[in-house]
Amino acid sequence: MDIGPKRDGKKADLHMHSTMSDGGYPPEDLMRKCAAAGLHIVSLTDHDTTKGLERAKEVAKQHKMEFIPGIELSTRDVTGTGVDILGYGINPADEMLLQTLEFHQNMRIGRMEKMIDHCQQHNLDVDFEEVKKYAKGDTYSRPHLAKVLVDKGYVKTVKEAFDLYLGQNKPCYVPKEKDMSPKEAIELIHQAGGVAVVAHPIFYELDNSIYKWLTEDGLDGIEVYHRDHDEQAVQRFLTLAVKAEEARGAFVLKTGGSDFHHESFGREGEQIGQTKLPFYEAEKLLKRL
Repeated sequence: MDIGPKRDGKKADLHMHSTMSDGGYPPEDLMRKCAAAGLHIVSLTDHDTTKGLERAKEVAKQHKMEFIPGIELSTRDVTGTGVDILGYGINPADEMLLQTLEFHQNMRIGRMEKMIDHCQQHNLDVDFEEVKKYAKGDTYSRPHLAKVLVDKGYVKTVKEAFDLYLGQNKPCYVPKEKDMSPKEAIELIHQAGGVAVVAHPIFYELDNSIYKWLTEDGLDGIEVYHRDHDEQAVQRFLTLAVKAEEARGAFVLKTGGSDFHHESFGREGEQIGQTKLPFYEAEKLLKRL
């Protein structure tokens, strides 16, 4: 995949994860990798936690990168579809944000305990302490359990763990008890001083809902340039953004990034900084914050 359009050789990556959620590198090491990849504007967007932001910001500053504090909130829409909402420019210490995250993190722990029970019922000998070894932050996610299954030889890869056991409707999958709605996530991000962007919309097939969120519910943008969006998808979501701009009479942010977790898990063959995001779109985000 080609690196996205640049301005004067500058690049931006606005979607990545550290060990504070389901990524493979501590925030500091992740920022060093960003610098080595030649990035100029970066955002750490861990799932449902702000714990790595200050650590990442300090190292980004040392490497003269512009750092945007971010987050990726898990939500579920009225159809039951899981939808991720990215927040940019948030205050990591916002009290309402932190209280909400703590509530959902506690639910994640309960969900993980149930998935471990399901694994044991299917003769997969894993326990919570083994998962905890990988969950270095507050967010317990299926990739942490998948890595334990790899370690113990039940599967060869994280992808195989999802395909056989942990993916939706697979034998060890447990749905979340309660998620925020997209509208609630948008409001929470705004409360914390940030802007809200729907992540990787190609995964949802919810274009009409996204249009409503943009025109009625305060959504600020679309992650048009996600690494899993081919040219057809990019054009599709650019068209949706323009349609919403015309309806609401205001600019719609168009963001993007690698959604990097680690070279050996997450999306196959992913690399930090591998993004189609035009640099001028990242500059527009900075001006908005």
